[in-house]
Amino acid sequence: MWLLALCLVGLAGAQRGGGGPGSGSPGGPGLGLSSLGEERFPVVNTAYGRVRGVRRELNNEILGPVVQFLGVPYATPPLGARRFQPPEAPASWPGVRNATTLPPACPQNLHGALPAIMLPVWFTDNLEAAATYVQNQSEDCLYLNLYVPTEDGPLTKKRDEATLNPPDTDIRDSGKKPVMLFLHGGSYMEGTGNMFDGSVLAAYGNVIVATLNYRLGVLGFLSTGDQAAKGNYGLLDQIQALRWLSENIAHFGGDPERITIFGSGAGASCVNLLILSHHSEGLFQKAIAQSGTAISSWSVNYQPLKYTRLLAAKVGCDREDSAEAVECLRRKPSRELVDQDVQPARYHIAFGPVVDGDVVPDDPEILMQQGEFLNYDMLIGVNQGEGLKFVEDSAESEDGVSASAFDFTVSNFVDNLYGYPEGKDVLRETIKFMYTDWADRDNGEMRRKTLLALFTDHQWVAPAVATAKLHADYQSPVYFYTFYHHCQAEGRPEWADAAHGDELPYVFGVPMVGATDLFPCNFSKNDVMLSAVVMTYWTNFAKTGDPNHPVPQDTKFIHTKPNRFEEVVWSKFNSKEKQYLHIGLKPRVRDNYRANKVAFWLELVPHLHNLHTELFTTTTRLPPYATLWPPRRRRPTPEPGPPGRSRRFPGDSRDPISPRSPASAGHGAPLLFLNILAFAALYYKRDRRQELRCRRLSPPGGSGSGVPGGGPLLPAAGRELPPEEELVSLQLKRAGGVGADPAEALRPACPPDYTLALRRAPDDVPLLAPGALTLLPSGLGPPPPPPPPSLHPFGPFPPPPPTATSHNNTLPHPHSTTRV
Repeated sequence: MWLLALCLVGLAGAQRGGGGPGSGSPGGPGLGLSSLGEERFPVVNTAYGRVRGVRRELNNEILGPVVQFLGVPYATPPLGARRFQPPEAPASWPGVRNATTLPPACPQNLHGALPAIMLPVWFTDNLEAAATYVQNQSEDCLYLNLYVPTEDGPLTKKRDEATLNPPDTDIRDSGKKPVMLFLHGGSYMEGTGNMFDGSVLAAYGNVIVATLNYRLGVLGFLSTGDQAAKGNYGLLDQIQALRWLSENIAHFGGDPERITIFGSGAGASCVNLLILSHHSEGLFQKAIAQSGTAISSWSVNYQPLKYTRLLAAKVGCDREDSAEAVECLRRKPSRELVDQDVQPARYHIAFGPVVDGDVVPDDPEILMQQGEFLNYDMLIGVNQGEGLKFVEDSAESEDGVSASAFDFTVSNFVDNLYGYPEGKDVLRETIKFMYTDWADRDNGEMRRKTLLALFTDHQWVAPAVATAKLHADYQSPVYFYTFYHHCQAEGRPEWADAAHGDELPYVFGVPMVGATDLFPCNFSKNDVMLSAVVMTYWTNFAKTGDPNHPVPQDTKFIHTKPNRFEEVVWSKFNSKEKQYLHIGLKPRVRDNYRANKVAFWLELVPHLHNLHTELFTTTTRLPPYATLWPPRRRRPTPEPGPPGRSRRFPGDSRDPISPRSPASAGHGAPLLFLNILAFAALYYKRDRRQELRCRRLSPPGGSGSGVPGGGPLLPAAGRELPPEEELVSLQLKRAGGVGADPAEALRPACPPDYTLALRRAPDDVPLLAPGALTLLPSGLGPPPPPPPPSLHPFGPFPPPPPTATSHNNTLPHPHSTTRV
């Protein structure tokens, strides 16, 4: 009996220790890489308990086995009172948790009336296959998938054999592998990390790859604009996943000091936003943004309250008080919320990241101008024909786009993206002029091509170049690429270029193991070669911050002859030459990608907007939608302009010289465009001087002077205010009985930047600074309700400051992460 008792005690001790070599108590050392490779179902310790993975062989002889840990919880399930709350750390579990099957996807409506034009082509073309990945849905969805290589991959061997490139001694000495966390896209509404198998990328590049599920749509991004529901829960999920990796990835052989986040589409926008958030500081070191930034029209929701009200009304939660409305929404079944059809304006989002003053402290472009991302190396790029779905939506036949369809599409584009009535007709004609091939203007196929370029340039190229330039202006490392290749798949139009999302199968090494249900392509040797090239660049960047090192480009295992990338050195992007790598079958390093069109969107269009604002805006423009709860408030109407000033718009049908009138329709566009250029040139230098003067005179952040007794702040006499502050100032004057000059116009004190001029929908309110709402007297709106009890380690969101904080473009934000 005593012998049996001794055996039982020994067995219990072995189970507590992890049951295998290298296992310790939770929080202790995990299994070594050699142990992972020896077992079919290896067990690893984490700070919250033990997890059991599964060893997988890959369908390629050059790739070693990978251990997959699927469905590892990184947060407590956001159920019940935790809905619309930031995530908590996961609870510990007893025994060994099986991590051998994919976890549930976060709730979403894959077959709803969502804007398919914003989704990747591979997703919409294979919707039935995509649906199989999200059939199992649950609010309990905050899980990670880890892909851990068990032996050195081909890139490590090539690195060791290279004579020109010395080995990465840090990698060799520490024995820890870099970590790459992928953030999936899907317009913040759809998708799951389960769709992306990181096994090939992990095995080939000798890195640990992680994917995750984060809350989507209404459950991930609903916001009331106050403490009742601040929003950005999906972003906070991603930050919590990074915290989990920093705390636990060493148990899997990963290096918590070398974590790279990468994403495509909305995932790339999340990458950009995490760079700008002080909550994620120190949790990762490098970032890769594929076809997305935080300054595209679809990246940030500037009307969260509008869509929250619409949703609340649809499900019977329309309440006077925002806290009561959120509590009502919290009690509704998740399926009822997710299935509601809440349509955003075209080219925009209904539920997505918001500027909350905390997770996203300010408008992303302002944060980038202040150097908020200098602690991170960055790799960013776009695909050749990102806007394919926009053009397919407008094309009438295989013969291209008719003249009438072209005109309608451009007009619709301007109406949905240009937020001011003045100058809309001028902008329409200018865009048509810039995107018309005057040598072949009657060719429908050429119109389709230029329309594709228009959407690609505005929605992806110009924002990406602007982001890279802002990064490079601070001498921070940034690499830029353009992707010019796509796989051959049935149903793909012959005229289609590399569309949105077409780089993903090459990043994840799909050509190396063959077609999948999501990527049913006829992969050739060229596809395999290009995938090896891309994975080498991406994993090199994750290891060293330089895509050229430590592993040289070498694909002789595919072709007997060297590939063209072996002679290419990918140069850093700088503000002057703007170098980029053309990734295709004929690679080359070039500079100033689509410079004319980029300059059109980043330079000319904002100045046109400023010009017409000064010429035509003679009244104070109040927000068409209230920025505070409750919704039942009569909309203010614009005041009439001063006598003697014409209020006729350029496109008014009563105007005999309107561009729409028959007399000018045929011959007015070229002459109009020349006039536009002349006016723009005339105002450009003046506006630049004015902008520099405004920025030079702006006081440092937080230097506002308060009114004794806690009253609202008023601007100093003679001080020029930015548009949002000027709007608040005028409202304060009227609320306090101060008469406004009837000729006082709400005009920008400084020329609006690219994103602020064209990014928001026509009925968007002027963007207010995070603390600006605290300036409003109590009579203008009810005070925000007290914040709900904290349920998470992030702590409650801080209340708005008692005084306004004035930001300028030369000083870091109070939450700055700049290198100093």
